[in-house]
Amino acid sequence: MIFIEINQNFGGEAKFLPFFIITAALVWIFLVFYSYKKYGTKRTIIYFLPMIIAALFIESAGVASGRYYYPGYIIYLSVVGGGVPLVLVLAWSAMLFLFLNMGKHVVSRFYSKENKIQIFLISFVAGFFSLCIDLIQDPLAHHNNWWVWEETLAEANFYGVPILNFIGWFILIFYMTFTTILIERSSFSENRKLLLSISSIAITGILIFITHGLIARFLLLIGLA
Repeated sequence: MIFIEINQNFGGEAKFLPFFIITAALVWIFLVFYSYKKYGTKRTIIYFLPMIIAALFIESAGVASGRYYYPGYIIYLSVVGGGVPLVLVLAWSAMLFLFLNMGKHVVSRFYSKENKIQIFLISFVAGFFSLCIDLIQDPLAHHNNWWVWEETLAEANFYGVPILNFIGWFILIFYMTFTTILIERSSFSENRKLLLSISSIAITGILIFITHGLIARFLLLIGLA
């Protein structure tokens, strides 16, 4: 069950938060509209809805664990105990759509054969682009209190943001891109692709958590987590 909460203390201690919210919302609206006009309703749902669902569960779990929190937003959603700003859930889906298509564009320039290798390359490039953006975005957001990482975390960090967060973002975009393109290129009908994209979140989520967990354990062994 999804719980919705309206924050009465908009802004809080965050700096330039209204600007961030408006920008993120406008980008999401533009990309959804672009996808709708170019690919139609069902394909647009495939591109955006699974990531929205994944973002909601992952972020809510992260907040509930006490690793970070989001002060000052207007509308919060929660599914497992942690409040997540609605605009961030939407922003996750916008970033997947953007990096997925950037990956397609780049990889098609040097590897045009549509097979599993190309899907892997596209997913890797999409994950790399997302990592580059996150290396700028997360420290900036943390500095302005758009989202706040707990200072008690003993992990290796980059400007106050745990290294595992950046690794997790790469893994997330990689797997979500791979799954999305795999379903997109399948021979199923559009209706079945739509159902498959939503139902596949469980399997994709397990792969994401297993991969992230293994990397976290390795970093722990070498003293970086």
